[in-house]
Amino acid sequence: MSKLDKEIGKAAACVDEVIHEWLEKKSVTSIRREIPQIHLSLEEQRTLQAGLASLDVTDSASGIRHMPVLGPLLESVLCTEKIHQLRNFPQSRDVAMIVRGLPLDDQLPATPYDLEPGIENLSTLAGAILSVLQTLQTRPLAYEGESSDTVFRHVSPKHKRETEKSSYGSRADLDMHVDNPHLPLTCEPVSQLSACPEYLSLTGLRCELDVPTRIVAIDEVLAILPTWVEEELSRPKFTVRRPASFGKQGNVLENVPLLYRSATDGLYCRYNKASVETTCANAQFALQLFAAAANHADVVHHILLQPGDMLIFKNQQTLHARDGFTPRYDGRDRWMLRVFGVNDPARVIPLAPHQPYIVRA
Repeated sequence: MSKLDKEIGKAAACVDEVIHEWLEKKSVTSIRREIPQIHLSLEEQRTLQAGLASLDVTDSASGIRHMPVLGPLLESVLCTEKIHQLRNFPQSRDVAMIVRGLPLDDQLPATPYDLEPGIENLSTLAGAILSVLQTLQTRPLAYEGESSDTVFRHVSPKHKRETEKSSYGSRADLDMHVDNPHLPLTCEPVSQLSACPEYLSLTGLRCELDVPTRIVAIDEVLAILPTWVEEELSRPKFTVRRPASFGKQGNVLENVPLLYRSATDGLYCRYNKASVETTCANAQFALQLFAAAANHADVVHHILLQPGDMLIFKNQQTLHARDGFTPRYDGRDRWMLRVFGVNDPARVIPLAPHQPYIVRA
């Protein structure tokens, strides 16, 4: 171990003390914002389910084709207050929202352990997910290397991938991260790669009560840190690799900032503990402080998604994580559907005309 590594190790040991010192100077109750929730009533759920039954959402192509109908269907079912809450979310200060009680299919299949099963047995829930995304005016898609033909990713344990730090892993902790941080953020131009998703949605199918999804608003993390940490993370001193979920690995970005903030465009972040590195001592210490603060109890939300509960968050303003767990492979393991959303179709590069929702990454 080098002298520099030893010094950084000593400094990192004081991280909690630094954070607690800053928390004492701030009102913690004013830092963490509650996550707004929409609860579908039983009547709303049944009416939406009946409307979805007439649509044949059996795959991504059919679901996306029906989206112009799915959005109005959802809005015809919800009360005015809930519609406004959904429509206003993109422009609101909130970085996450939970929609609870989406309708489910009559027979829930066993948790899938194959890589890319279809959604033909989840037609009702898939349609409900797309109806929410249509109301948010965002475009569902998936990325080359993660998917070949579907925007729906089954977040469940996969055989022989237990230690992988991805949505297919299980035993390994999935540390705080922005999804697909190697792609152009909303504040950056696109050229050879498609845009980083603005939205990430997770919808529960089976819940493990001791494995919540943890999320944190990035601006709330920065609020409990010294200003120099944000300044250091905003300097072009970082290397970003493709996440482990992609087939091809390697560095994609070099000498880039992790944070961008402007008075007009807001805050954007590409932090991912598993795929971001720096050789600069100051930047490395700032990373350690940021990582510790992002897991601080005063800013982290622990979210359990029961079947039919949908968590939507702004991917570039939010970090999410989960602890490792031991899969049983009994057909009842933790299972969610993940769907990305990008707001501007001009910022993605489709791989093929017949599948414009699978894009270059």
